[in-house]
Amino acid sequence: MIGYGIPESMADERGFVFHGPDGQVELSIDEVKGLADRNDPDGLYALAMAYLFGWDVEQNEDVGYDLLEKAVAAGQTEAMALMVRLFMQGDYCGIDSEKAAGYAIEAARGGIPDAQLYAGLAYMDGVSVSQDYAEAARLFRMAANQGNQEARTSLAYLFQEGLGVAKDERKAYRMYCTAAKAGNVNAMFQAGICCEFGNGTPVDPHEAERWYRMGAEQGDAFAMERLGYLLSESDPTRAEESFEWFLKAAMEGVPTAMQMVGYCYMKGIGTPRDDEEARKWLRMAGDNGIEEAAEMLASIGSVLG
Repeated sequence: MIGYGIPESMADERGFVFHGPDGQVELSIDEVKGLADRNDPDGLYALAMAYLFGWDVEQNEDVGYDLLEKAVAAGQTEAMALMVRLFMQGDYCGIDSEKAAGYAIEAARGGIPDAQLYAGLAYMDGVSVSQDYAEAARLFRMAANQGNQEARTSLAYLFQEGLGVAKDERKAYRMYCTAAKAGNVNAMFQAGICCEFGNGTPVDPHEAERWYRMGAEQGDAFAMERLGYLLSESDPTRAEESFEWFLKAAMEGVPTAMQMVGYCYMKGIGTPRDDEEARKWLRMAGDNGIEEAAEMLASIGSVLG
C-alpha cells in the first residue's frame, strides 16, 4: 500500500510512503518517477496521485489520469479504488458504472475500505453483478470495521429495511448515530429521519432538529429542507428561520424546496408576500418535475411557461 506524508527527517520536503513485506519506506518524488518510468504499478499509482493532487509536482490532471489508467491496467488495486471514487464523485468519466463496479469488486478483495464500500453498492443495486443484499452487507461490514462511515451508513440502511440481514430498526438507528458522530453527513440526515418519525427510536423532534441542523450546517441540502419542514410544523414563530432553510435548499437545487419557497412567497410565510418571486420559484419547481407547483401557479393567476 502507498501513503503520502512528511518524513520526520525532512522539515520542508514530503515523501511517498510505501508499505511492503519488508516494512515501510519513504521515497522522494524523483524516486517515484523512476519507479513509474519502469512501469512499476505502485510507482505509476503514486505518481498519478502526485499529478492529480499536486503533490510535489505541478498539478496536471491529464497526466494524472493517464498514469492512473496505466496503474489500473497493471492491476494496482488501490489505483482501481481511487479511479472508482473519482468516477463516483463525477470527476472522472473514463469508465462507465459497470466497469467501475468491476474494479471495485476486484479491489475489495485486497481489503481496501473504499473499494469494499463501492463493491457493496454494486451488489446492493445489482450493477454489473446479480443483486445480492447479503453480499452487500458483508462488504459494508468489512469497510465499516475499518472506519468507513459511509459503509456503516449503508449497512444501517440494510438493517433498517431488512435487506440481506434481519430487520432491526433500533440497530440501524444506533449505527446511523455512530456514523453521524464520526462526521458522516448522510448519517446525520438519516438519524434525523429516525428521530422525527420514530424509526428505531422514540419520536423526538428536538433530537431530529439537532441532527438535521448538524447536517444542514455542513451543506446537506436535504437536511436543510427537512429542517425547514420540521421548524414550520413544530413552531409557527420560527417561520422566518424555516423559510431561510427552504431557500438554502432550493438554491442547492432541491425541487421540493423550490416549491416550498414559492409557497412561502405566495402566502407570506416567513417572508413578505411577493407574487413575482412566488411565480419564479414555482416555475422552477415545475420545470424540475413537481406537478403540484403548476396548481399553485394557477392559484396566483399564472401558468407554467
